[in-house]
Amino acid sequence: SNSPKLWPGKQFTLTGHPSLTLNREWQVTGSVLKGEQPQAQHGHRGEGTTLSNRLDVIPADRTWRSFPLPKPSVDGPQSAIVTGPAGEEIFCDEHGRVRVRFHWDRYCPGNEDSSCWIRVSQAWAGAGFGNLAIPRVGQEVIVDFLNGDPDQPIIMGRTYHQDNRSPGSLPGTKTQMTIRSKTYKGDGFNELRFEDATDNEQVYIHAQKNMDTEVLNNRTTDVKVDHTETIGNNQKITVGLG
Repeated sequence: SNSPKLWPGKQFTLTGHPSLTLNREWQVTGSVLKGEQPQAQHGHRGEGTTLSNRLDVIPADRTWRSFPLPKPSVDGPQSAIVTGPAGEEIFCDEHGRVRVRFHWDRYCPGNEDSSCWIRVSQAWAGAGFGNLAIPRVGQEVIVDFLNGDPDQPIIMGRTYHQDNRSPGSLPGTKTQMTIRSKTYKGDGFNELRFEDATDNEQVYIHAQKNMDTEVLNNRTTDVKVDHTETIGNNQKITVGLG
């Protein structure tokens, strides 16, 4: 068409088309206007001004619906802080999921309602077995999103920072690999530490209170040099009949 009066939402009746089925009422859903004025361009001989209007239409008795907007996506992982109720150190559900506050969320209360429940990636996860370490309130975690979907967050890791320091005293303890827990609402800890300094290798175990070992069959201890054992109170050994 060359009419500028046809734009999205307008309806018109088409007549005189060779295909009789097209001679009906239409509704404009899109238009592209193009105007040319050749006489204003250098090198042209002064042809007349033209106007064209390319239309997208649907039958007037149809309801037009816009194309659905693409779902937003998240580009890469984000840092967040684990949250929970006031005074709580560990807050999770029956699946080990936690809630977090993203740094950009200025209106987040930073409590048990700060986000949806978010799954936590563990080093090993099986049906009733594997590794389990629940991120604690205040820890910084790295949150990624499966296929960039903001509705599928998952915690992929945890990291130390100025206010959340690592065990030991780096860089002085750089030869140590440590697994240290923290007493719930206390200052104690359990620890398994490996010292890899040359000629000073050591495996260190610390139990904050009790330590129980269960062996279902045989136990063998082989000490190549000396053995020292100190007991502060009583010792009881029960030997069954062989």
